[in-house]
Amino acid sequence: MIDEPLPAIEGGEPMFEEGIGYGGQSISEDDKQAVLESMEGDYITRGPTVDKFEAAVAEYVGVDHAVAVTSGTAALHLIGKAAGFGAGDEVITTPLTFASTAHAAVYNDATPVFADVKRDTRNIDPESVREKITDDTAGLIPMHYAGQPCELDEMLAIADEHDLTLIWDACHAIGSTWRGEPVGSHQDAAIFSFHPVKNITTAEGGMVVTDDDDLATRVRSLRSFDMEYDPAGHEDEPWFQVTEGVGYNYNVTDLQAALGLSQLERIEEFKQRRADIINRYEEAFADISGLQTPTVKDDVDPMWHLYAVEIDEGFGCGRKRFVNAMHAENIYVQVHYVPLNYHPLFQSEFGYEPGQFPNAEAVYDRVVSLPLYPAMDGQTVEHVIAAIRRLHDYET
Repeated sequence: MIDEPLPAIEGGEPMFEEGIGYGGQSISEDDKQAVLESMEGDYITRGPTVDKFEAAVAEYVGVDHAVAVTSGTAALHLIGKAAGFGAGDEVITTPLTFASTAHAAVYNDATPVFADVKRDTRNIDPESVREKITDDTAGLIPMHYAGQPCELDEMLAIADEHDLTLIWDACHAIGSTWRGEPVGSHQDAAIFSFHPVKNITTAEGGMVVTDDDDLATRVRSLRSFDMEYDPAGHEDEPWFQVTEGVGYNYNVTDLQAALGLSQLERIEEFKQRRADIINRYEEAFADISGLQTPTVKDDVDPMWHLYAVEIDEGFGCGRKRFVNAMHAENIYVQVHYVPLNYHPLFQSEFGYEPGQFPNAEAVYDRVVSLPLYPAMDGQTVEHVIAAIRRLHDYET
């Protein structure tokens, strides 16, 4: 061990006076102006700016339909319902994700079935998916971990072979491509999130994208109360509108859509800045033992949402101490994710328990998401690197 300089967890000066997170938004003056201008229109919710945002996302992804909703979670809820998931159905997804992915099944009274991930990419393993298919399987929900597309060709083949609805959880991955094709452009539908830590933001918001006319129509109705606004008789009785089923108020405001439109214009700028930061990290960490950087497949071009490294014994300390040491430096790294089979809900309701998904759990034991967001300047990146090197030098 060395005596100086000490990491903050051992009494040294923190690398940052104020905390920085693992992710965050970049808001320009043009973004602000777009929101202000949207306030001057006749509609500030469910209005023409929402329509423009949907059309812009659909064009960007290369699909016929995009339906804006209040969050990625809402998008998962509605696409699961529109797909017809219900009691007695099983929906296969990854345990290495946020709970909302599985809630596409849970919200609709279906059963989430977890398939293990591939150890290198942390994406769902198609072979594990095949092992989980039963006569009750109704759908598949792969998630593109950190922004790296999963094995689309294999998942598409499985869905076609077993006649399953395929929904891509692309909350991490707008802006990514697979074999040159945009993530979100494949059957049957995909969902995006526009939370502030995601690749573009509307503050809160989400989107369903699809080429399926029926799915799009159903999602549009469900997001707005499952209301028929132009039923028979409406022409003579213009007040007459009817609720056809149990719908939801997942409508997006024009203010959010205005921000989304402006952010979408900046997506290549954001993608490049994220890549530049990662390139600097990769260079800086190349000689640090016990710190494993992400594996990237040859046929993908990710827009990285997360930069998730793994810490093993060669670093000199375990993941727990690493995280606490970074927090002491006021660098608020995060862990993505606690596997869903560790969560009380999935244990009590569906019988899951630790030990069932060795690859996902091995990732969880080591993974840490380092700061990655377009607003990071060069000095901030260098301070993060310095904090990690300082800890490594102290521990070894």
